[in-house]
Parts: sequence; structure tokens; C-alpha cells
Amino acid sequence: MSAAPIAASSHVAVAASAVGHRRRARVGRVARRGIALLAMAAPLCATFTAFVARPGRVVPRSAEQSVNNVDSSAVVPFMLRSSVFPASGIAGSAALLAAISSPVAATDLPPAPSGVDMMPEPEQALIVIAIFFALAVLTALVVGPFFRVLEKALPEGWFANWRATWPIVGAVYMVAGVSHFAVEQAFEAIYPPQGTWGFWYLPGSPQFHVEWSGIAEVAGGSGLFLGAIAVGVARFFGKEPPAWLRAIPSFAALGLFLLTWAVTPANIYMYTHGAQMVGLTPGDQPIPIEFHVVRGVLQVLLLSLLWGYYNSASSAVEDDKGTVSAAE
Repeated sequence: MSAAPIAASSHVAVAASAVGHRRRARVGRVARRGIALLAMAAPLCATFTAFVARPGRVVPRSAEQSVNNVDSSAVVPFMLRSSVFPASGIAGSAALLAAISSPVAATDLPPAPSGVDMMPEPEQALIVIAIFFALAVLTALVVGPFFRVLEKALPEGWFANWRATWPIVGAVYMVAGVSHFAVEQAFEAIYPPQGTWGFWYLPGSPQFHVEWSGIAEVAGGSGLFLGAIAVGVARFFGKEPPAWLRAIPSFAALGLFLLTWAVTPANIYMYTHGAQMVGLTPGDQPIPIEFHVVRGVLQVLLLSLLWGYYNSASSAVEDDKGTVSAAE
């Protein structure tokens, strides 16, 4: 037997081994990401069940109730009862999204623990502007310096693998969007009434804003979560997804980022005026200020994940377009 066929057979065997190794590595990566998604989806499903099935409605708080009775030690139990403390890493829970991304109205509220509603309206307006400014600055710091330092500190590839799981946030938005209709009155109860802070005169009823934002959350969440799954499935089977498919989760993340900013006034109204979500928050006592601080931190993380994913995914799409153009 000549040396040429033997050498050819060796090359074929080496090539087949390399292909098999790459395929096993790809399957391993997909499996690890799938396990991570399932680990985060399990508490999400449990939270959704508790969120929708929770019975009862709150008894309106008396205007004479003292805001000095707020028990700071109840902050964590309250967050656990109302399902706004994230149960697992990035994804958090459905009610976290419900708490940090939806609007709608309360009347005859007693003084809020923050005391902001007792201030003159110009001062209230300045506080609202300051809250928006603080959220924007903190989000920029997390997306920029913090994420860069974290990526360098972690072993190579870890940050990219973690970022690949961020679309699970889309599933949380989908559930939160459905809850806009399942417990619609809860969201209507935290929509700022006309004239709030001296400048809030947005047209449309509380019901209208609850419903359109709910539809937007379902649509954007579907684009992010299901779009990312479609991209992952295509790559699992060795097919490079087209640019338009890869752009869907990217732009969905951008849309959810903007939507979260658009509905932030509802969260601020809860802080400044003590509004509560009917049936979902303890109406017999004020919500502690510490709760709003924790929710603000979580909102910064959420905004950072959405913008970070959009920025990374859109850059990858543009790089691929540049590569194709150069090849042509």
C-alpha cells in the first residue's frame, strides 16, 4: 500500500476528529446555556403563579395613619411576599418587572413615607428630574466601566456566556405584560393622576396606558426571548442565522430599554405619593423607603442588561455586514 493513500486517510481522520470536537464543544455550550436558562425560568414560573393567583384586595389606608409606623425590618419579607425580590440571578421575577416597568391612579392617599407629596410642586418636579438623572448616570456607569472591569476580571469567555443568557429578561417582560390584563386594577392604581408633580398631564386614561404598555411588554419580550432562542437553535444545527433574524432580539432589547424609561413615572409616583398596587402591596401599611431604594438598584441592573445586550448584538450584526461587504 502506497504512502499517499495512507497520508490522505490520516488527513481525513484528523479533519473528522476536529469537526467532531467542534460539534461536541458547541453542544456543550448550548447545554450549559440551556441549563442556566432553565434554572432561571423555574423561579420565574413559580413567581408568576403566585403573582396571578394571589387573592384579596387591599383595604385603603386611612389618611390618619402615621407614616412613622413604617417597620424597616419588614422590607425583605414584604419584597418576598409581593414577589419583587429576584429569585435567581439576572432574570429576577415577573413581579420585579411589574414593579419596575408599568403605570396607573390612586386617590385620597395619606402622606407618603418619603414626604415628597407634602412639598411644593416645583420641589416635587425637581426630585422627579433628579431621580431620572440618577438612574441614567448609574446605568451608564454599570454598562460602561463596571461591565468592562467585570469582563476583564472573569476568565475568558465567561462574560460572553453570561451575556448570552440575558434574553431571559424578555420572558419576564412577557409575563409582566400578561399581568397588565390579569391584574389590571393593580397597575391602574399606580398611574400618576393628572397634575401630579405640577407637570404630569399625559393624555389618555389609566386603563389605556396600562393596556398599551402591557401589549408592548409582551411584544418586546417575545422578540428578545423567542428571537434569541431562534438564533441559538439555528446555530446549534450549524446554520448561520440571517442578519434580519439576529437583529430581532437586538432591537427588541432596545425597545424594552426605552419602554422601561417610558413607564418609570409610575414607580416614581409610588415613591413620591405612596401609591400602592391594589391587591399586590400591603395596603394596611406604607411601603418602606428602603423598598424603593432596592427597586431602583434593580432597575439600574435591568436597564444595563437591556442596553448591554442591544449594544453587543447590534455590533455583531454590523461586523458581520462589514465582513460580507469586504468579501464581495
